[in-house]
Amino acid sequence: MKNFAVIGVGRMGMRHALNLAKGRVAGARLACVCDVSESARKSAQAKTGVKAYADHKAMAGAEKLDAVVIATPHYSHVEIAEFFLEKGVAVLTEKPVSVSVEYAERLNEAAKRSKALFGIMYNQRTNRVYAHVRELVKSGALGTIRRANVTVTDWYRSQFYYDMGGWRASWSGEGGGTLINQCVHQLDVMQWILGMPERVSAVCRTVNRNIDTENDVCANFYYQDFTAVFTASAHEVPGVNMMEIAGDKGLVRAGKFKADIYILAKDEAQINSLSRRDYGNKEDKKYKKYTVRYGLLRLIRDGIYGQQLNILRDFARCLENGGALLAPGEEGINGLALINAVYCANWTKKEVTLPLDGKAYTAMLKEHAAQEKEKGR
Repeated sequence: MKNFAVIGVGRMGMRHALNLAKGRVAGARLACVCDVSESARKSAQAKTGVKAYADHKAMAGAEKLDAVVIATPHYSHVEIAEFFLEKGVAVLTEKPVSVSVEYAERLNEAAKRSKALFGIMYNQRTNRVYAHVRELVKSGALGTIRRANVTVTDWYRSQFYYDMGGWRASWSGEGGGTLINQCVHQLDVMQWILGMPERVSAVCRTVNRNIDTENDVCANFYYQDFTAVFTASAHEVPGVNMMEIAGDKGLVRAGKFKADIYILAKDEAQINSLSRRDYGNKEDKKYKKYTVRYGLLRLIRDGIYGQQLNILRDFARCLENGGALLAPGEEGINGLALINAVYCANWTKKEVTLPLDGKAYTAMLKEHAAQEKEKGR
């Protein structure tokens, strides 16, 4: 039985702590929690029955820990993770891994030196719908990808939400807005399925909210053979969460809970070469369609325990038995690089080439954080 600690027991961290404390993660037990907030510590102690610390370093000195789950504000992830990795303690961090690829690169180096298990809470990778789409793309079943569209507008956030905490939707407290908080999951899924693009262009806006960061994004991710158009907002009602990937052998139209897959009997090049009419021969354009669903039982379980439980279980399994993580922490830099690139493209009004210059991006982020403070935000 491995001893886990949860650092940061706010809304999400408390969910992780309860899943561990109530024995829902095989091979893991909640040994203690940590939070700088006294009220959060008292609440966590009352709900879990374990000791609560105000400082993670003091906790490390007093407890024998095998793993920590980090659920603190974004800027603190790297420092805390480095501290424990250097001690050989396994680390599972909430998303995003950091606010800048510069810091994420530093953390990846620390993980490499440590050889301790390092994971990230990319729970959307446990979605069987997205996993199936990924397999279709990687196996070549869709052929050469020609188009991708990702629309994420179902993360509605009111002004009340932003007013709940001063760190929300700020460059200094959160490192960004809708992209780095809500859409980091979809961007990770996109690159998990399609790989990393070569170039990025983007426009970000703030619509009908009193915040300094974006709540509306349109980005183009340029790959060798296609462009992925990414649209996101946190002000649209009703929202949409949809991914379309078109290849020369088929099409996928996927939401969070189901995907419709169309596989062509002949690929597009064959359809084109055989055509003796302007719209192609009808018999050559036939396809087989099938649907993959998330599943009602999975939806019910996620509603009760949270989809994050799947990543916790995978992490504990690998800690106990070895094997590859579904969401390695080292891959957290990929989705973050897309976010940083979108912000950079918007700020400079120029196309950005990947890999991104992490130090240059950090300097720009600090400049925007300083401007924000000057406004008294």
